[in-house]
Amino acid sequence: MDDLDDITGGDEKRTQALRELLDQLASSNNPLLREMATAVQDGQLTLREAATSGTYGDELAGPFVTFWNAYQQMTPEERDDLPRG
Repeated sequence: MDDLDDITGGDEKRTQALRELLDQLASSNNPLLREMATAVQDGQLTLREAATSGTYGDELAGPFVTFWNAYQQMTPEERDDLPRG
């Protein structure tokens, strides 16, 4: 998952948050998101490829926007308190 570090600019906390999101998606009720998350975790697909693909892009956009908006509104302390996998 090298592209996660690139996407987050090397910020370990953001990278960890993306990994946690992928873990959640890998066990979601949505089979398409489960497939995508597992492929990213297994290195078969990058997150960028998934986000821009016609197959996964639309499914991924909604949950990701929700997550990212919530994450950006967190204080540094709240981000520090995020559970670690």
